[in-house]
Amino acid sequence: MTEAPAGLVADLWRFPVKSFGGEQLRRAFLGPFGLLGDRRHAVVDESGALSARRAGALLGYRARYEDVEAAERAVVRTPAGDERAWDDPLLAEEVGGTVGRPVALAASHMGIHDAAPVHLVTTASLAAAAEWLGGEIDRRRFRANVIVELEEPEPFAEAGWLGETLALGDDGPLIRVVSPTERCVVTTYDPDTLERDKRVLQALARERENLFGVYAAVVRPGWLKVGATVRLAGSGVLT
Repeated sequence: MTEAPAGLVADLWRFPVKSFGGEQLRRAFLGPFGLLGDRRHAVVDESGALSARRAGALLGYRARYEDVEAAERAVVRTPAGDERAWDDPLLAEEVGGTVGRPVALAASHMGIHDAAPVHLVTTASLAAAAEWLGGEIDRRRFRANVIVELEEPEPFAEAGWLGETLALGDDGPLIRVVSPTERCVVTTYDPDTLERDKRVLQALARERENLFGVYAAVVRPGWLKVGATVRLAGSGVLT
């Protein structure tokens, strides 16, 4: 039996290309590798998949899928505003010029994730972070897939969910929270201008030991939509 709702899904974000800007969704399929199509593609160099930790200029690109529900046919908008298909040979050349090294474009249907395929934060935690900085903070800095609005807005409540299973919607997907999210320099970039604000990371280090949000694994797949209830279902799996 599930417990009372902890909150609602306020926002869904998918990032078709690792470290590129992503797309905001109303609904998406949540499968064993996260939101369908999330971080399926990546820019690679001789050391492996490039992330904004090593090449912050990647954040200036935006990616989306032409077929939103099936997550097919990735399209990239360049910093100059041009749109190119992911398989356009000119795209790798352009991105390589932007980051200052030869690169190739790769893909994996398992996704190219960090600790786990689902990244979750709450609006209460985002509000607390904004208070540290004395104003608003763009939630896109944190590149979360699922943003939860809590019924009782307790900042950093998600940090207490480690090992817990969350039910997302009625008969929807189940996820298990597996670890806190350790933050890096990516949070210092403005998602639109790429201007740096080191106060963000400094505040996270000072207030939260650099931990903000959580990673989760998918226990049961299903369709997820904005507005779905989020319930704590305990440390076991619902049947």
